[in-house]
Amino acid sequence: METFKLDEQTIIERVVLKVKDLTRQIAFYERVVGLKCIKRTQEEAFLGIDNHILIEMRKVAEKEQPSKGTGLFHFALLLPSREAFATKFFHILQNKEPIDSPEEQVKVLPHFDKIIPISRLDSASDHGYNESFYIHDLEGNGIEIYADRPQIQWGNHERGVNHPLNFKELAPLADFTTDGGLPLGTVIGHVHLRLDRMEECVDFYTDILGFELKELEEHVFFVSSSDYHHQLAGNIWSGSDITHPVAMHTGLHHIVLALPTEDALQKAKDHIKQFILMQEATNGFFVKDPSGNVILLKVKEIM
Repeated sequence: METFKLDEQTIIERVVLKVKDLTRQIAFYERVVGLKCIKRTQEEAFLGIDNHILIEMRKVAEKEQPSKGTGLFHFALLLPSREAFATKFFHILQNKEPIDSPEEQVKVLPHFDKIIPISRLDSASDHGYNESFYIHDLEGNGIEIYADRPQIQWGNHERGVNHPLNFKELAPLADFTTDGGLPLGTVIGHVHLRLDRMEECVDFYTDILGFELKELEEHVFFVSSSDYHHQLAGNIWSGSDITHPVAMHTGLHHIVLALPTEDALQKAKDHIKQFILMQEATNGFFVKDPSGNVILLKVKEIM
């Protein structure tokens, strides 16, 4: 197969989600995650920082995604500094502002009519090369919020370590007076996908899309277009015999990969179309990985 490398300036521009209750999801992302609703219609919402859209929501789902299925494991919001990470982490811990309880919690806990954001905090870890915590939104989408350590330190840490966060170091860095909004400079650092075909997906993301393989383990892989630790990851931790969500399910609609120039996009298109089918879009083209996850490749928006 012809060797092809995706342009190293390729970024993950946004993640597009299928949602069932647009109003509740907007409230969660504004009041808990810290994004702002930049634009909204009856059927769509665009959330981000200032005018930089990071998450797009489409009200097209009718039921929640399967608990074990391909799709989004989590998307990861990369904060610009350790201070910003500490501030957001302690805001999550302290924030008791209620959000309407989701349907599944009403059924399980009928005596509660509210939940608090901290109940959505799943875990927090020091991975060595970064520090992060994980939450889920009200429709089951995983969210990681993290800050990288300086790149020069990445080689000193083994990938996959999960040490506890050092609260004593983080607390003095936090600003306890903020409203919890995420700062300018926040971007989507990476996306982690749930798969059912490991080997085929590794080949798809490296040989066909042109990402560089950063690490490959039995059940998980990490790829990047540059020297970044990873922009995309995929796992088969739920097994290989899992559901592919359909259009009516909540969850991932598609990921937007943005290339720096029209020339870079055309080179990618010329390579990719030799091996798989693609769907033309007004601003690029869609492809689908072997586990059914959809990606739009386009040119980066000029801010």
